[in-house]
Amino acid sequence: MKYMAHEDADLAVKSAGDLSALSAKKVLVLGATGMVGSVLSYALAKAGAYVSAAGRNAKLLEERFKDAQIKTIEIFDVTNPVIIRQAMTSDSFDFIVDCAAPADPKAAMEDPVEVLRDNFFGLDNVLSVLAEDVKAAERRGRKPETPVVLFVSSNAVYGQGEDGAACEKCAGIIDFTCPFGTYAVAKGASEALAAAYSRQFGLDVRVARPGIVYGPEFIPGDTRPFAVVLSRAAAGKDLLLPEGMGRVEADITYVSDCVAGLLAILARGEKGCYNVSNTEAQIDLATALKDVAKEAGVEVKEGSCSNDCSDGSCCTMKKPSCSDGSCCGGSSCSSESECCGKEKAECKFPRLTRLNCDKLQKLGWKPKVGPEDGIGLSLKALKK
Repeated sequence: MKYMAHEDADLAVKSAGDLSALSAKKVLVLGATGMVGSVLSYALAKAGAYVSAAGRNAKLLEERFKDAQIKTIEIFDVTNPVIIRQAMTSDSFDFIVDCAAPADPKAAMEDPVEVLRDNFFGLDNVLSVLAEDVKAAERRGRKPETPVVLFVSSNAVYGQGEDGAACEKCAGIIDFTCPFGTYAVAKGASEALAAAYSRQFGLDVRVARPGIVYGPEFIPGDTRPFAVVLSRAAAGKDLLLPEGMGRVEADITYVSDCVAGLLAILARGEKGCYNVSNTEAQIDLATALKDVAKEAGVEVKEGSCSNDCSDGSCCTMKKPSCSDGSCCGGSSCSSESECCGKEKAECKFPRLTRLNCDKLQKLGWKPKVGPEDGIGLSLKALKK
């Protein structure tokens, strides 16, 4: 896995454009053990930055960065302001990237409080330290110098929107009572917090909204659909295409392209939000599963979503009962009669929203890895 992070980081750096603004800069990456955070940490180091990679799991930090020229910091609780302050003041950082929050659907179902707290209070702890620095500088009559902060959000903030690609100013409907809505609300509230700190204290806070990102560097046990599918295929297990889900379409972005977008935002971006999604890689679920199965030498079986999916082989949640398979798309419905407050036909997974990435493309970012190549790279790494 470590080798693939190196390789994906190389791809990201090559795709990101001019990264001279990151050379010799000090960068703190929170949530560095996750798929995006780990590849980003490697890519920043390859771009010439001095990277401090922070995560809650010391063993996983060691596994991810054992042979890399990257400093590791264990932060077991991002909601603890003392721990965050200690990490932030351990060096004079030029950039701070916050991607420290659970993205696993299972977490949204089983521990939604943690999902909310890690996103909102984790970011608040970071920004409150910088706000204190601003106020201290102003009291001394000095111009405050604070690092650029990049918050990694999600296109879940667009909710269940209309057809068409969502730009950064679009808005959708989020069902606050839907279990997976916790994740969307957590990201949206954190973005509002970032905007508030930016206005009140003049902080340079940038927001990235990735779409569906896949690759081999996910944490073992991840229940996101692509992680489950790739893990099963790499293990030689057949895949299940839930009934009624074959035509579900989405843009999917290989991890190196996502990281290239984050690098571009850090090096050449400004305050505000940026969508990050490979709009040239739209694929339906049936085709995606067939591509994975072909590459792995397994089969795709069609069937209804009637089992409890406790191993994540079909759904990302436990014991769904939507007979049309909508829960397998992540709508988190507990029964047909309470399908997130909507009719079954309208029960959609928010993160399938397509994105308009014109704003990021104006920075020179252009994704390079299509689904076929991305699937091949992922399975190659996972089979090692």
